Amino acid sequence: MLALEALRAKYGDSLMLHFGTRQQPLLAVLDGGPPGVFNDALRPRLEAIRQERKLDARTPLEIELMMVTHIDEDHIAGILQLAQKMKDLRDSKQPVPWKIRRFWHNSFDDLLDNNDASIASAASVMSAASLGGMLGQGGSILASVPQGRELRKLLAALTLDGNPPFNGLVMAGHVPITIGNLKLTVVAPSKENLRALQSDWDKKIKPLLKKEKDQATRAEAAAFVDKSVYNLSSIVMLAEADGKRILLTGDGRGDHTLAGLQQSGLLDRNGRIEVDILKAPHHGSIRNVALEYFEAIRAKHYVISADGKFDNPDIETLKLISQARPDDQFTIHLTYPTDEFAVAEIGKKVARFFADEKGAGRKYKTETRKSNELSAAVILADQN
Repeated sequence: MLALEALRAKYGDSLMLHFGTRQQPLLAVLDGGPPGVFNDALRPRLEAIRQERKLDARTPLEIELMMVTHIDEDHIAGILQLAQKMKDLRDSKQPVPWKIRRFWHNSFDDLLDNNDASIASAASVMSAASLGGMLGQGGSILASVPQGRELRKLLAALTLDGNPPFNGLVMAGHVPITIGNLKLTVVAPSKENLRALQSDWDKKIKPLLKKEKDQATRAEAAAFVDKSVYNLSSIVMLAEADGKRILLTGDGRGDHTLAGLQQSGLLDRNGRIEVDILKAPHHGSIRNVALEYFEAIRAKHYVISADGKFDNPDIETLKLISQARPDDQFTIHLTYPTDEFAVAEIGKKVARFFADEKGAGRKYKTETRKSNELSAAVILADQN
């Protein structure tokens, strides 16, 4: 069995992998979306799974793997709420509805091998809001540094820290990890990119944080965190089970993903990989991809988690998918109907694009999550 669920996670990501067998189903949870998603979708979906498995109040739902791909509010907030809820219930000696067997999370401090408290105080004054919006969309990474630090503390309290079996950072170069019938190969971030991040931090940003924190200094330090950490640290991995493949990209940069696939020996002699599902990076933003990305990674299903905020999904990204797959059959899945986008104009543009494509005779399909459902699901293998 192998299926991917993309929850209604607003402008963020909250994914579930279902694997194992129908008799012994297994579950992984990847990212928890921005504020509001835990109560709106993630927690209700976990409760629905508990009911499907007929678990009583004192029997926890087992989650084989929970992961935060990178420190950004639209990925980490829901997981932080879940971890806090687990700790509160445990501390009050109430039944905890979930049991997490392993947790993967690269915190800001872990990425930089750094426990310098200066960034904590800096983060409190270097949010996107305090900088007058100068950083644009990426500004939430810096604001998420304290969230990542808090999650790290919660994981330690719940004895879920350490990233087993990595025993350190979750990054490329580790042997594939098998959980049940699921094989996971981490293809990014690379050791080289994380070393570059460490070097730039030590050389450029630590000295800045020792200066008087004027507007220009805050802007430079914040821009580094938002651009460098965002670009270099997102976990990207290939999930395989029952002869099916899903490439889970987080917000990973396209060129880094292709390099990681190449270094992992996952590209064929033509520099391509066939997958059943490609979770489009960064909610369909054009900033992370190029034509060669979609030419190299050929998918039967493209899953885009976005609701129009920050212009995602970008029409240019949809054009690249179409251009890379002329006269081909595949399906693009959206986590929101276009008439329910948070930014109505983006929804209208996406709907017009797909209508024009259909009018031009394109063969591919589009599917959207139904309004009353918690997720858009793609079931790849349902035997056993």
